[in-house]
Amino acid sequence: MRHLLLAILLATCLAPLGPAVAATQGYYDRAAAEAARSGQQTVSLYVDVDFGSRKNGAATELNQAHRAFNANGYRVVDVVGYTENGDLQGFFVTYVRG
Repeated sequence: MRHLLLAILLATCLAPLGPAVAATQGYYDRAAAEAARSGQQTVSLYVDVDFGSRKNGAATELNQAHRAFNANGYRVVDVVGYTENGDLQGFFVTYVRG
């Protein structure tokens, strides 16, 4: 339950910021390093998809997030697509440490 609330909170906070924040590798690096530093065993976050590049942009965003969290000892346990009116908006991704 706590992780679901964290995912919702992150999605709510990141959505207004748009792809500009999520598009940078540095964002994922900082999020992964902070989660590892604080000892979080499970992390859920929202990966926003750039409006104009949903096909290639989605894979790029997911790869950046996966690379950053993997480098900090996390592995992917779940990826759920989020759509509005049939359009892909992003993904909720959950990582576990170990």
